[in-house]
Amino acid sequence: MSEICIIILVFIAIFIACTAAFGILFIGKVGIRDAIVAKAPKLISQLFDCDFCLSFWMSLILAIILAIIFSNMSIILAPIISTPITRILI
Repeated sequence: MSEICIIILVFIAIFIACTAAFGILFIGKVGIRDAIVAKAPKLISQLFDCDFCLSFWMSLILAIILAIIFSNMSIILAPIISTPITRILI
């Protein structure tokens, strides 16, 4: 990959991290996260209780959506970079 593609991938990772952090904070503020932790099966409850796990899956879902929109499958690598950023933002 060229340098420009790497720079674009970093910007996409930062965008995904900020969007995922907003989504996680929003579902926490509204109370959806607490309701899921209380009522869901054990695996889903543990997933929503773990900030790192939730940030990875949220970032992956956003990356898949962006990869489909832009028809560029290299965007799917962005959650590897964006998950620690999202964890810091939360």
